[in-house]
Order: sequence, then structure tokens, then C-alpha cells
Amino acid sequence: MRVVLAFDKFKGSATSQQLNDAAFDALAALQGVTACRVPVADGGDGTTVVLASACRGQWVSMPTMGPLLQLPPVNASYFMCDDGTTLIEVAAASGLSLLADAQRDVMRASTYGTGLVMRDAMERGSRHIVLGLGGSATCDAAMGILSALGAEFLDADSRYLFPCGESLGKIEHIGTAGLPQAVRDCRFTLLTDVDNTLCGERGTARVFAPQKGATPAQVEQLEQAMEHVTSIVGKDIASMPGCGAAGGIPALMMHLLDCELLPGGPYVLQRAGLCEALDGADLVITGEGRLDSQTLMGKGPGCVIAMARERNIPVAAVCGTIAPDFDLEASGLVDAIAVSDGLPSDVAMDPAGTLMRVANAVHDLLTTRH
Repeated sequence: MRVVLAFDKFKGSATSQQLNDAAFDALAALQGVTACRVPVADGGDGTTVVLASACRGQWVSMPTMGPLLQLPPVNASYFMCDDGTTLIEVAAASGLSLLADAQRDVMRASTYGTGLVMRDAMERGSRHIVLGLGGSATCDAAMGILSALGAEFLDADSRYLFPCGESLGKIEHIGTAGLPQAVRDCRFTLLTDVDNTLCGERGTARVFAPQKGATPAQVEQLEQAMEHVTSIVGKDIASMPGCGAAGGIPALMMHLLDCELLPGGPYVLQRAGLCEALDGADLVITGEGRLDSQTLMGKGPGCVIAMARERNIPVAAVCGTIAPDFDLEASGLVDAIAVSDGLPSDVAMDPAGTLMRVANAVHDLLTTRH
């Protein structure tokens, strides 16, 4: 029996590689079972590591501004490939995981630090940046990124605006004369881990801003701000699936720069070798921290499920928890196991315990099916 292990991260507990390795070791003693490992990411946290594993190049680390100006700088890492492409993720400098719950302030959070990282890569000669958008603490539609790259945002009185969600609705003029030629010559590939649009009930403000600390009143303010951004960038951009990713980063970037917007899951999985790994496979085991309706809407495991089903390969999931309303039959999974349901948070998030429970679940799953 040939098994493909394709785990995404259990956020805050274990990485894709750690989970794949634990599952692989659990199957080593089973006779007649061979396994291979494919790392999974979808444009969110961990995307750079997965993509870098399939490339030649070097890691670069630099201090930069975090999500909030008043907090100390953070060290962000990115990967420069030998072919000139640079791999960056928004979460490295502007990620929600960089803030304690009490520090979340989506109105003032900015992607400026991510823009500084991108500028550093271009100053080193890169002219193609692949940007993973997931995991942001921001809702500034890339005001911060573009300000760091040289753009200027002015209000009706020609005053400069601090690049954050609170300022979006005040933009009356965008100055681009300060964008260096290197920025104008650069090509940007934006990888989304969601398919949400900029505005509306499934827009970035209503769906994601509450997770980043927004009150109901702030959600409505941000929704109006995104409507204002739509009037700037045009409905063709604003209505694109994925334009609402990372607080609307694609909106202004696609308006001003040479960008393509792509679903992150298929992009990463193709380069990680999932297509080749599926050849001759009898079973795929995937998983992530929480299995829910969003799993099938652009998340890494959802893409794994879709690619395996195209080849009529059964897929099982081993995850941390399963949402009560998750429809197993509709998902296409033949089985789903939750290893942390009912556990206290500190126990559920313990890395060693997570890896042990995942390994045991994979072993039991294969023992039952083999």
C-alpha cells in the first residue's frame, strides 16, 4: 500500500514538516506500507519554508517594523532563489501571530514592515517577488507595503496619511512619482489562502477584521473604507476572488504594480511535488489544526483533497479539531480524525503531545485500512 502524507501546519503547535515526519515514522514498522511526504502550505504562514525547500538559494534575515509602529521591531526572514525570485510572506513582518491578543489593533496595524522587506529584496536585485498573503494582522489594502516602496497617500487637504486601516477611507490622492524603477520593473505573484472578495458579506472587513481585534463599529468603518478603495481600483479588481486576502492587500497592489493573483494552495503543492507523489498512490492522509468549512475554500488540505479526488485516490484527514458543522460526506474525505477535541488548550497546543497523537492516529488509521 502506497501512502502520501501531506499535512499542513497545526498553527501554533506543529509545522507541516514536523507532522509529516511524525506520521512517516509511525508507518515505518507497518509491513507492506510505503509512504512519501509532501509539505503543504497555501499562501499563509509556512509558505516560504515549503517553497524554499524546492529551490536553491539563501535565507536573508533583517529587522523591520512589525504590525504596530509603537511595538519593537521584528526580525523577518525571506528566501532569495538563485534565479532571482524572492519568497516572502506577509506573516513574517505583519503577522497576527506577532501580537498578543490584547495588542490586536486592526485599525492601526500596517503592512509597512512587509514593504520594507520587499524593498530590501529589490535592492539586492530581485525582480520577481512571490508574496504569501495569509496570517496578517492588518486591514490596510497594502497602503503600508506601497508606502514603504515609495508611494504617497494624501487626504482631501493634501496631508500625508499614515498607512493603516483607519486611513483607507480618507485617501483622495495616490502619488506614485516616488516609486523607484526597480519597483516598477518588478513582477509580483500574490498567493491567497482564501477566495474572499474585497467587500460584502464575504469581504475582508466582515469576515476577517473581527479575528484581528475589530469591534462591530470598526468592522462597518472598514467595510465603508473598502468600498472607497473599490472606487479607486475599480470593480474588476475589487470583485476578484482572493482580493480580500490579508486585509485587501491585492487591491492597491494590483492597481499600481505588475501583479498576478493566484490561489496559493495549487501553486505551492505543484512546486512541492504533490502531482508526482500521487502517481500510484492508494491513500492520501492530510490534515491541519482545524477542519471546517474554510478547509475546502482554498486552504492547503482542501487543495490536497481536490487533487487526489481528480485521480480517484481516497483521502483521510487527521486534524486537531473538527467543526461541528463540517460535512464529512460532502468534503470527499473517507475518514476524519480529531486528535485534540475536548483537551485543555495548553495540552492541545503542546507540540510534543500533538505530534504523538497525530502519529498514533495515522498508525491506527492505516492498521484499520491495511
